[in-house]
Amino acid sequence: MEIREKTKKILQRTQWYHGTTKDGFKKIMSQGVKFDVGLGSELDFGPGFYLAPEHQMAENFITNQINVLKKEGTEEFLSSDQLEPVIIEFGFTPYHYWENGELKVLDKFDREFASFVTENRIRALEGLVHDYPLVYGVMSDTIPTLLVSQFRDGELSKEEVITEIQKTRNSKRQVSIHRQEICDILTMTNAYEVDGGKELDINDYRNDK
Repeated sequence: MEIREKTKKILQRTQWYHGTTKDGFKKIMSQGVKFDVGLGSELDFGPGFYLAPEHQMAENFITNQINVLKKEGTEEFLSSDQLEPVIIEFGFTPYHYWENGELKVLDKFDREFASFVTENRIRALEGLVHDYPLVYGVMSDTIPTLLVSQFRDGELSKEEVITEIQKTRNSKRQVSIHRQEICDILTMTNAYEVDGGKELDINDYRNDK
């Protein structure tokens, strides 16, 4: 199956970025990358370790996540490390997995993408509900969170959720990893604080955790 040239070039990139917090960074340093860290959360492609092809996308993601926590009034219950945005850079080339048939591509805001996202978000508490080792695609942003909430309240049907997600338009992209053995071979190459750009020490990180 062929993919678009633009998608191919992105998948051939060798550096990818993960947005997290200082607390999340410390956990990765001590425990390694865990694909199921988001188990139970409503994520586009299900529980997995998510990477962005550009550092700015990762920065915007984690900054927005932290801002949501602050708006919800949970800031006083969190430590400073849980509110400090950090970007981790990994050496990784997803294209090899696509060549081997192990990576699902959903790079358009079409029905296939919307149905996949809806299924993963609605059934989030069931864990991973698909068999793909990796998924690459566009991002639904924050829209599905509200839609799924309306679905659970009986205000929207599943079909209406799918239709609304298809209306999403942005340039954000992501790849999600759903196998621990793939997470284990990620090579950490850099890490820095979003606010101020201070580089963090990654010398103690090992890929054989």
